[in-house]
Amino acid sequence: MMENWQSDREDEDTGRSTFNILPRVSTHPCCWKREEILFFTGHGPFPSYLKRVNLTLTANCACGSTNGIPLHYATECSLTASFHVTKPAQ
Repeated sequence: MMENWQSDREDEDTGRSTFNILPRVSTHPCCWKREEILFFTGHGPFPSYLKRVNLTLTANCACGSTNGIPLHYATECSLTASFHVTKPAQ
């Protein structure tokens, strides 16, 4: 069963961001915190995700930026400035 699940996951076109972070299927929790998984996969309470799943009409951030992705909140958003981290090099 695990082999089939892994094979199906490797062949899928969707869920690549999650697959890139957690490439192996498992019935055991990984060492990452839930919040870290949500951040790195872009899932969760971010405008970009909420727009993608049709829970909001826009992916805009409340600060006025049109970029409501997690990296925006962690590096650029004026509303979360006290929590900013250094943006990775492009």
